[in-house]
Amino acid sequence: MGVRMRKGYRLVAIDVDGTLIEPGKPVSAAVRQAVARAQRQGVIITLASGRMYPLLERLVGDLGLRSPVICYGGALVVDPSTRGTIYRKGVPAALARDVIHEARRRNLPARVYVGERVFVERLVPGAFNYESLLRVKATEVKDLLGILTDDPSHLAVDAPPDQTRRLVGEMRQMFSPGLHVTTGHPLLTEFSHPEVNKGSTLAWLANALHVPREETLAIGDDWNDVEMLHYAGLGVAVENAHPDVLAIADAVVPDVADDGVAVAIERFVLQPDASSGEE
Repeated sequence: MGVRMRKGYRLVAIDVDGTLIEPGKPVSAAVRQAVARAQRQGVIITLASGRMYPLLERLVGDLGLRSPVICYGGALVVDPSTRGTIYRKGVPAALARDVIHEARRRNLPARVYVGERVFVERLVPGAFNYESLLRVKATEVKDLLGILTDDPSHLAVDAPPDQTRRLVGEMRQMFSPGLHVTTGHPLLTEFSHPEVNKGSTLAWLANALHVPREETLAIGDDWNDVEMLHYAGLGVAVENAHPDVLAIADAVVPDVADDGVAVAIERFVLQPDASSGEE
């Protein structure tokens, strides 16, 4: 893709973990200021994350975002003003069952996301994923297959961090093209409807907001951001991004620790702001 160093992007989609924020840290002052300036100038800022909405809500508030937010890697779009769902395309239930069976065969825990709830069959103190499951307030159930009465919003299989990317490759061989398989989290191999990814849902949102593709900008760092960067008029990677993401990005900005999102907004989006004294 060719780099177009120009202003005029009207819709900016920002990945969260590893792009917007570092693990366990809040949004930096520089990023908050850049987002505020962009919104003041009429730019639409959204988040595009693999997270569920309850884990994005505080960030939405901290940044003062008003536009719909992309959750579950593109499977769900939420209006933050109402917390209502405005787009949803879940994992086909029959294939979700197949993934659960395969996870059991490998002795790996699966997660089923239904609405804003997460269900697991094993919640074991001290396990490699225990803290992660506590963070999403996972509910332990006897049989995940028993709750699949409809297509779940999202599906994931947990694995130790040194196994996740290999597992993604193996699951792609097994389940593609029937499912989209990716990762944006060290522990999670994530599954969605074959037509769902951050790029497809950014396209849907841009169309709903009447923003042409060439006026969209996306910023990311991991495999689940690749389609979004491909779709955007300008695809930007932070310097700490996975090599596969750096390879397809139109532009690279400083890493998340050095406020790469703020740099991207300042460099590619912001017009001179009279209130800040710029000319």
